[in-house]
Amino acid sequence: MFGKKVYFFGGKGGVGKTTVSSAFSLILSRKGRRVLIISTDPAHSLSDIFGVDIGGDLKEVVPGLVATEIDPKEEIKSHIEMALKTVERVVSPEVLDQIREVFRSVEHTPGVEEAAVVDALSRRITDGWKDFDCFVVDTAPTGHSLAMLKTVSRIGKWMEEVLERKLRAEEFKKIAGIGEGTPEALRTLRERRERLGRFSEIILSDETVFIPVLNPEKLSVLETERLVRDLKSIGIDVPCLIVNKVIPKGVGGEFLERRRSQERVYLQMIEERFADVRRIILEMRPTDVKGLEDLKDLASELEVNIDDRRG
Repeated sequence: MFGKKVYFFGGKGGVGKTTVSSAFSLILSRKGRRVLIISTDPAHSLSDIFGVDIGGDLKEVVPGLVATEIDPKEEIKSHIEMALKTVERVVSPEVLDQIREVFRSVEHTPGVEEAAVVDALSRRITDGWKDFDCFVVDTAPTGHSLAMLKTVSRIGKWMEEVLERKLRAEEFKKIAGIGEGTPEALRTLRERRERLGRFSEIILSDETVFIPVLNPEKLSVLETERLVRDLKSIGIDVPCLIVNKVIPKGVGGEFLERRRSQERVYLQMIEERFADVRRIILEMRPTDVKGLEDLKDLASELEVNIDDRRG
């Protein structure tokens, strides 16, 4: 469980995946590993959890634990700016204005955000591969994280097709004697193709696992079931799942007893539907986890539960 290189955490919105992934990253750093935790969730909850402003740079939040947040919209803008700089030297101002308009419309096309996140995440992980012992990725809610991972599985082939077309176009230019083309653009495409290809290999290797986080509630269970099925279908390992916010033993009252009675139904459902996946239980806490001291306390509890082979 603690011997992998890349850990993805995901699940339905509000289940506590940012809290759990942050606590997990603390456990890894306590074990002497240098860790980079990356948030792909636009909500930027890492800053709230650690109680510091993190942003897009690499920020060491405790010794051995570095954090960063990927902003999908900022990544899209950055890509557009780089693409415009690449083409502005080889097209007329009128054509450049037309391309700029096209980019503005593409900015809001479905799938563009996931592609931008994949590109940014691939850079963080491949560039830091030798600098960090492991990576923890706190993903956006289920639908976005699945779309992102499916994009990874498709993007290598897409980049191959783009590069092949570009190379054919450059060859035609040489034959026609109308210039040497745009070597910088080709170099950028090759670098991106190689990086995304490497990232795809990492994601689908035995060095990467995905840990779903869920609550003992019907919608959370059903969404997690679809998530696990889809992850397995694209070849991503799911070694365990974390059932978060379970009502603690020993607390009573009529209201809680009714909630506990309903909860038992869903815990049984989780046991039946995920019989082949290890289940780790985390009890609901009396207050929100906020700040480093709360997080350290949760990390200790999580580590005990992970080490308990009965979990």
